[in-house]
Amino acid sequence: MATEILSPSAKRGDRGSGASELKYNWAMSQPMAGSTWPATGAGRRERLLAARLYLVSDDTTPVEQVPGVLEAAIAGGVDVFQLRRKGVEPQELRPLARRCADLCRERGTLFMVDDWVELALECGADGVHLGQADMPLAQARELLGGERIIGRSTHTAEQVERAVAEGADYISAGPVHETPTKPGRPAVGFEHVAKAARRTQVPVVAIGGLTVEEAGLALESGADMVAVVRAICSAPDPLVATAGFRRALLSVTRWPWIAINGAPRKCRPGERLGELAAALDLGGAGIVVELNGSIPARDTWDQIELSGGDRLEVVHFVGGGSCD
Repeated sequence: MATEILSPSAKRGDRGSGASELKYNWAMSQPMAGSTWPATGAGRRERLLAARLYLVSDDTTPVEQVPGVLEAAIAGGVDVFQLRRKGVEPQELRPLARRCADLCRERGTLFMVDDWVELALECGADGVHLGQADMPLAQARELLGGERIIGRSTHTAEQVERAVAEGADYISAGPVHETPTKPGRPAVGFEHVAKAARRTQVPVVAIGGLTVEEAGLALESGADMVAVVRAICSAPDPLVATAGFRRALLSVTRWPWIAINGAPRKCRPGERLGELAAALDLGGAGIVVELNGSIPARDTWDQIELSGGDRLEVVHFVGGGSCD
């Protein structure tokens, strides 16, 4: 008898939700005076797992006003900030990048630089975000090392799988709606967000014209966090706008993390084992699932509700012999 193990991978970890997460996020958002956080990749990735709101700078806010918008957004509850100014060379961005890096470091907010790896290293950013046409992820990792975060934009399921295989720490899924920040890029809707949530082993960021009214829908579709550009950067009061997004996101339960053959995966809140098996095409003959050390009978799968932290081992028995 031969066995085929499905989707083996190293486990990244689990996380909780609900009231305990709210307390955790609030504590994490406070300044850490005298701290060198985050000095390690583990610290950065822990913050990333807890994050819900991701701000990306726009191209229209005057450069001298960007730090003020960032300060207000941090006060309102932004977890991650990405400096993106399309068409601006790194040497021109250097003073702004340093100022934003200092603000984020003082307030305990992750700071990302769009595209420019060398600038990220120079200003001490927590990582970079790469589009599909930017530097190959492997090259960026070689330059950045393992202590910094790398994100990758995705627009198709194949791009999601490739980004994860190449070692992305998170992916963005979008644009959910057509947006002037990505001219010519067709909208992919919440369907791509849901597909990404099923296929990836890293956090998913929904992006693309999302309003505060739709923020909860993004998390319900499987996103771990929501990225915002104009709705905060162009708001009359960025602090008020950010706080509105924060409240909307904290009112929704994110998809919990489970582990399948040691690899982190997600399931919908309240999802049953039978539903997950169908979604992941694990319902075929010869497949046995062990859940938290026990093997439930196949005819009970539709009654078993999964919870965050559950551990599944999935084995596909191939060839002759028995399963005893």
